[in-house]
Amino acid sequence: MYNKKKNTKPQVISYDRVKSYMQWMIERYGDYSAKALLQKANLLFKDDTQFNEPALAYLIERGIVDDFRYAGRLTASLSERKIGPNKIKEKLYVKGFSSQVINECISAITTSEEEYLHKALILKIRKFGEDPIEDIKLKQKALRHLISKGFSYAIANKAVSYSSNEN
Repeated sequence: MYNKKKNTKPQVISYDRVKSYMQWMIERYGDYSAKALLQKANLLFKDDTQFNEPALAYLIERGIVDDFRYAGRLTASLSERKIGPNKIKEKLYVKGFSSQVINECISAITTSEEEYLHKALILKIRKFGEDPIEDIKLKQKALRHLISKGFSYAIANKAVSYSSNEN
């Protein structure tokens, strides 16, 4: 009735097998950072991890895995959303990029402070209305909300106390 799993021999871990697994992951699921790809390989081939780093080095050498290229595309995609630079940094860090790559990508963003203020204002208006917030507790709540979205305190404070009459 049920197909019993046949007793199969465990496959031998080799350099080619690890390399082909990493290439398959990239083809199937898209780009990975070098750190994330190495973690996945270490998880699958935990019995013998000696081939994981050389296979990753091969992929980096061939340009298949390029942290800077992937982080740049991800940064450009994230900067179009209504989030600030701190949230972008957090998302890149979670993906496994080094701080050097993150800082280079963040500095490459051409978004000005006025554009970040505009994004923060959109979020503030959507959740708290157009009027400047006077109530201290509501103001603190709005500041926490905007800071959690990755905006600096200065931009969040400007957005919370912004009045449309100031133009």
